[in-house]
Amino acid sequence: MLKIGVIGCGTVSSYGHLPTITASTDWELAAVVDQSESRLETVRSKYGAIPTFTNYKDMLQSTELDAVTVATHIDTHCQMTCDALNQNLHVLCEKPMAKSLNECQKMVDTAQEKNRLLAINFNTRSGSIYREIKRIIDTGDLGALRVIRIVFDWSCHQWHPPERLEAFMNEGGPIIDSAVHFFEGARWFSGQEFVHIDAHGVALDPYEAPQHAISTCTMTGNVIALIEAGWLYCKRTKDQAALFRIDVIGDKGTVSYDSPPGVLRLYTQETTEERPFTDLSKHFETVYDLFAQSVHKGELVELASGYDGLKATEAAFQALTSAKRKFV
Repeated sequence: MLKIGVIGCGTVSSYGHLPTITASTDWELAAVVDQSESRLETVRSKYGAIPTFTNYKDMLQSTELDAVTVATHIDTHCQMTCDALNQNLHVLCEKPMAKSLNECQKMVDTAQEKNRLLAINFNTRSGSIYREIKRIIDTGDLGALRVIRIVFDWSCHQWHPPERLEAFMNEGGPIIDSAVHFFEGARWFSGQEFVHIDAHGVALDPYEAPQHAISTCTMTGNVIALIEAGWLYCKRTKDQAALFRIDVIGDKGTVSYDSPPGVLRLYTQETTEERPFTDLSKHFETVYDLFAQSVHKGELVELASGYDGLKATEAAFQALTSAKRKFV
């Protein structure tokens, strides 16, 4: 089995990385890092006598590993990733990739210099609905793509302690934390790069970043994309709700998904199909299966690369700058 260490035992690791790795037949959870002793105690009590560290450098220097997962705050991603790569380890890094494009580029360059794999964990590469839509696109039944629209609105971290929302808003809000998935998804679906992004947002005190933003984009092959992500949907309502929609429009057909109600619709020249599709899991097991395949093969298999992460982050930064400019 491949040995992996996880840096960061927060929310995403707790529900995603740690349980997935421990259940995997490809990976052995060889070490865990977190600055919080109480979090490490929780990990030990749940997963057994796993070596734990409060300093990731101690883990890198003392533990035999094949790879590392970086699941910490965005401002630590670059240094931790580069340090792991320089120890000749493969890295799976959570999105957003880094806090600047220079840091993203440094991560990409280091991976290339050390001939190690750098994968960025985007939902669009692991979630069942995105993978099914990509499969449909790749059949050619839609013809040349013309329009991609992805909308994801929910109440997000208003349902968690206020300091969690504050941290995410200070890092750029939903454009950086949520929409970056969909900028990456538009690139993956279309195989095209962004040419121009114009964004408008709703900014509420005390934050500078919008809590809801709509970005309109043109791409190199003349696809136009609309990326909408917001955290105001049902913000203070009695019950939680979300609005999730994907539309991919081609010359010969269209595929659409919306939840609720959770229905996938495919319109082609030969047929019209409609079927329920309610699986919206992030499927971390797919991520780690593909990461293991990648390590064995020596090249990334169906995961976003560091370059993909850089381009998605670049798009998100452009959208954030555009949206903020409207408030000046």
